[in-house]
Amino acid sequence: MRYLILFALLYLLYYFFKKTFFPSKRQEKTLRRYHGKSADKELVQDPQCHTYIPKETALTAHIGGKVHYFCSRECLEKFKKGS
Repeated sequence: MRYLILFALLYLLYYFFKKTFFPSKRQEKTLRRYHGKSADKELVQDPQCHTYIPKETALTAHIGGKVHYFCSRECLEKFKKGS
């Protein structure tokens, strides 16, 4: 029984270190997409959910004489309802 518990703990440690220090190909693509390409681009804050998004990919709306940038259509609609 001790060996089974020891084996399980060693496997969990192995899994933890593997995920931490050796990301999968899918995780590498995600990291590159968010940190590689958009790192030098201007970011704007969504006034509804307060996330930062690249200005060139944001949805824009002219509300009250100001330009607002949104991360999704859902945030845009929520903002319009609340204004």
